[in-house]
Amino acid sequence: MPRIKRFVKALDWKEFFAPDTGQHRIGRTLLVRGLGFIYLVAILSWWPQATLLVGEQGLQPACRTLDFLRERLVPEGAPGFLVFPNLFWFTGASDFALNAVCMAGTLLALLVIAGRFIGPALAGLWILYLSLVNTGGVFMSFQWDILLLEAGFLALFLCRWEVRTPWSRPSPLTPVNRVALVLSWFLIAKLMFLSGWVKLAWASEDAPEWWPAGTAMSYHYMTQPLPSWTAWWMHQLPAWFHRLSLVPMYLVELVLPFLVLLGKWGRLAAAIGFSGLMILILLTGNFTYFNWLTIVLCLPLVHDRFWPPLFRKLLGADPLANESPRSRRHLISGWALAAPPLLALILLQIHVLLHDFHDAPRPLLKESLSPRWLDTFASSLSQFYLASGYGLFRTMTTERPEIILEGSADGTNWLPYDFAWKVDEIDDRPRFVAPHQPRVAWQFWFAALEGRFDYRSRNAGWFESLVVKLFEGDQKVKRLLKFDPFPDTPPQRIRARLMRYEFTTPEERRATGDWWKRVVIGEYLPEVRPPARDTAASATSPDLP
Repeated sequence: MPRIKRFVKALDWKEFFAPDTGQHRIGRTLLVRGLGFIYLVAILSWWPQATLLVGEQGLQPACRTLDFLRERLVPEGAPGFLVFPNLFWFTGASDFALNAVCMAGTLLALLVIAGRFIGPALAGLWILYLSLVNTGGVFMSFQWDILLLEAGFLALFLCRWEVRTPWSRPSPLTPVNRVALVLSWFLIAKLMFLSGWVKLAWASEDAPEWWPAGTAMSYHYMTQPLPSWTAWWMHQLPAWFHRLSLVPMYLVELVLPFLVLLGKWGRLAAAIGFSGLMILILLTGNFTYFNWLTIVLCLPLVHDRFWPPLFRKLLGADPLANESPRSRRHLISGWALAAPPLLALILLQIHVLLHDFHDAPRPLLKESLSPRWLDTFASSLSQFYLASGYGLFRTMTTERPEIILEGSADGTNWLPYDFAWKVDEIDDRPRFVAPHQPRVAWQFWFAALEGRFDYRSRNAGWFESLVVKLFEGDQKVKRLLKFDPFPDTPPQRIRARLMRYEFTTPEERRATGDWWKRVVIGEYLPEVRPPARDTAASATSPDLP
């Protein structure tokens, strides 16, 4: 009890109502440099895949997307960049341009980490990554890509636009920085709260395995897109443990976000809880750079006084110098430039919450409270991803279907294609690949959930192109494989079977050495032959169009 009384007495109750935004210099510095690191990881992950996925001869060429839009936008007089913002309108989406953008992004990210020209470098990174996301099609449609853009834009108002920003003696926060700091607190709170909210709001009585039934974690470790070997071990834990683990998860996602409003102690508790959950997810799965990005977004929540004394001393931030007075002219010019976009961000965040709380199957708001002008305003800026809603793990799949592509030279003997990082061979030990994201392996997971190849699916284009390139013996596609079953002559037939995979039990693994067991459950793509080159092509089995 005496300790609790001393703790309560030590609380600065004024901070609950008037947050001391000036004393978050260290967190601001770490956030800005951390975003430079995340940008670097994201771009270096995308770069070696870019030409295969969206290059001139890629699975879904970005140049075709731009040509398609140009044919429809130009006659209507619509400015292409505003409708579909990306730099490739001006450079063309050639392989050279894709590589040049990735190289430029890498250099800019290194500048941010080094503390040189941070403001312009972050602005360049934002527009470059926006270009990659908007031309990346289905391969760049993940929530963490959108989250990085939202955080990256906000960082433009949180950083100092200086030629050189050293690690030591973090700069004071300007009034504009302080507003952006509060918005960064809102961003991480929004991300976490909506991640918990959607688990309840999208629940259905027709899906008892979803979150409200308390059984979701019994499936999560096995059905996640790219499991790690630790997921196999977690899956073996008893059902009561998986059900009990929902309690701290809901606490972190639905309760801790509100602690951001309760002063520096509340924000510290939120930062610890959010980061702890991300570390647990990081240790049991492969969710690219998402966990690292979320941890970086937690850093501005930590008040300067809570960083370890040795760390503060190394940064030259103990004690921090008082903020030097700024001229009135400087303050006015800063606000003139920053006020309109900051006001737009606030309006967009309000729209996101009103939209999400109304559109859910179990809405919090029975009627939409968003005025029509706000809907129009948000729609006009949606392609820039300035503010977004998030719904991580909104639903939980209870089975793990996998697409197994097979080729044959004679239609009798079939050999499987084993793709890197994808779950294929049952004796392959699940591995860690994050923060890298092998995007084809991820899309295989989504395509398998559809149950059957369908030209109306958003996965149809890249999958058909992949099959065609396997028929052609494309060398870039072969780099996706662990082993090429047709190293010399491409197959004459290809099919795709759908199999249900499950983790083995400890007893089964001891007996067989396998991590997985599987059964055939259907046909994803019927047997096809190479695209016909002339009218005399055989028609004994369907040809690819």
